[in-house]
Amino acid sequence: MSVLPPVPMPFGAIPLRGDAARAVAAVRLRALAADLPDGLSVRMMDLDDSNLLADFRVRVVATLEDPDHYRMAGEVGNFVTDHLGDRGLTAGIFRKGVLVAYGALGLPSATDPNRGRDLDLPEAELPWVAHMSSAMVDPSERGRGLHHRLIDWRIEVAEALGRRHLVTTVSTRNHRSWGHLARHGIYPKRLVRVGGDLVRLLVHRDFTVDPVFDTASAELVAVEELASRWDVFDRGHVWGRVAAGEGASQRWYALCGRERDPR
Repeated sequence: MSVLPPVPMPFGAIPLRGDAARAVAAVRLRALAADLPDGLSVRMMDLDDSNLLADFRVRVVATLEDPDHYRMAGEVGNFVTDHLGDRGLTAGIFRKGVLVAYGALGLPSATDPNRGRDLDLPEAELPWVAHMSSAMVDPSERGRGLHHRLIDWRIEVAEALGRRHLVTTVSTRNHRSWGHLARHGIYPKRLVRVGGDLVRLLVHRDFTVDPVFDTASAELVAVEELASRWDVFDRGHVWGRVAAGEGASQRWYALCGRERDPR
């Protein structure tokens, strides 16, 4: 995808939401539309699509091989209303008028539920947080790069809106999802509890920094053990996923370590 230059937003200005943010997002949608596989189209979704989005989410979640990969109990607020209304932006990908994928970006204010607090961000930076929220792809369309394209679109929109921090939570066991995000520089930084007793990775990207992995600190942690390894995040964070073995014996690991000292 070609990347349009971000719109400069001076720190301390009022972050765009609602129609103004939708206009910025729609401009960035052109590159996504031009890059889609044949037979697919994309458009911004709005509140008229509420039932369509709600039904699609329920259907995709029901197909997950592991129910822990996405639990709606971990969401805050009304996901559909928030992301189709003034508190978010959602792009839907369609095949012959049928929704087959979406990507949602949350635009919280400082007074809304804000994952920036889980990162201990200063109050002054909370209005400049965007939630990566969720993206789902119909099983019949997986393996075509739609998830990565929707990640790219949301990154471009967040940066264009001056939202310095991209944050969301992901199941530790959903290594495909957090592995994709890590490939785009959105790294698992902490473990947090959401929805009561759910342990989730808190993933984050700060557009003002470009961290470099200190390979001397590298360690591998089995994905199935990651939810109990709070110590990993005392020393550093997760940088990606690594597979070992093939077929039925294949196991996935989190590649962990600290950032290289820039000095």
